[in-house]
Amino acid sequence: MDADTKHRTLTKSELHLMNLLWDKGEATVNDLMELMPEPRPAYTTVLTVMRVLTKKGIVKATLQGKSHLYTPVMSREEYTKGFMEETRNTLFKGSLTKLLLFFAERERLAADEVEKIVALLKKNQQPSGDSL
Repeated sequence: MDADTKHRTLTKSELHLMNLLWDKGEATVNDLMELMPEPRPAYTTVLTVMRVLTKKGIVKATLQGKSHLYTPVMSREEYTKGFMEETRNTLFKGSLTKLLLFFAERERLAADEVEKIVALLKKNQQPSGDSL
């Protein structure tokens, strides 16, 4: 992630609320609370997290009556891309191969999943040799 995006790393609570918001598209604090399983956090807790997300520039808040309507500014894909780039750079020294091998060595994949991954890797494969 670049310096601007790095400060946007989400905590577990923030990410939980963002997943609800990404799925819904836009929501008030009450809307988000209705989507949460029991036991739900306090209204003020959810409100505080949404204010932090607004301050981080992840969501925008629009006043609607007495409530704020929260809308994602950053898509789930944009966040995931930045998060995975940061993970690759910090934990795997920038190596995509090491990152992929980490998961490949620890996960049991179905044959069709392996075929999809291999097909995608072949599609994105760079030509071998010098390109000068």
